[in-house]
Amino acid sequence: MKIIITLALIFVNTLVFSQLPETDIFLCTIKKSNDKYIFSNPQNITNRPGYDNQPCFTSDNKQLLYVSVVDTLQSDVYVYDLKEKISIQFTDTKESEYSPSYTPSGNAISIVRVDADSGQRFYKIPLNNLKHAVEIKNTDSIGYACWLNDSSLAMFILGPSHSLQILNTITGKRKLIASDIGRCMKMSPDKQKMYFVLKSNENEWFIYTLNVSDFTMLRFAATITGSEDFAVLPDGSLIMGKEGKLFQYISGEWTMLADFTSELKDFYRLAISNDGIYLALVAFTGKKP
Repeated sequence: MKIIITLALIFVNTLVFSQLPETDIFLCTIKKSNDKYIFSNPQNITNRPGYDNQPCFTSDNKQLLYVSVVDTLQSDVYVYDLKEKISIQFTDTKESEYSPSYTPSGNAISIVRVDADSGQRFYKIPLNNLKHAVEIKNTDSIGYACWLNDSSLAMFILGPSHSLQILNTITGKRKLIASDIGRCMKMSPDKQKMYFVLKSNENEWFIYTLNVSDFTMLRFAATITGSEDFAVLPDGSLIMGKEGKLFQYISGEWTMLADFTSELKDFYRLAISNDGIYLALVAFTGKKP
């Protein structure tokens, strides 16, 4: 327990205090022509010094949730309107919120929150009552999460080796799936499996699928060397970035789709809207976060 608490504090300090990276969110549109994806020039939608990160599109594809630290050391969730091209603050709390996403029902957002005791726990915030965050029990030491369905939550749990655990939100029971995982977890378009990264060692990282029905794992592909963030296109194919370039996994290899180095130099996190029209990229300066 002491080890986990210490690691959680390290995680909090890394994100909230002196080592927050300089990041901006860029947005571009996606079109598909003759089985080829075409991306518009990415536009900087945050465009300010500081931390703007962790984008997630809303279920209606009209807005983009993200995390921002503005003038303080505390993070809140903001929402960017894709039509109006403006951002408004979504949460305004004493605690720091990270990793916003919509719940499967669509009537709440879920977040990782750093509580007053420095613990990291998972919460749901009803859209009709933003001041009432509901804690999901037995989510202590959570770093990131991905909803598998209404009652199953995949969790990146901090520990001596970060682990993938599945929480049954009805019974509160947790099931260990794998250790030494990466932070990125994304569902397939048909919601039958989840993609995640397993880090076998410092040099070999592999993307695996997790079957939602029985939690069986299957190796899918090696990642691009040094990259762990990916997104899933509507056709089920995966994309990753490296050194400002975007790649798609096709026929057993990573093939370059687009070169964004002139617009944003380098990026790591990616998010795709459910309708496949928008791609959000998180650009960074300096060392890769």
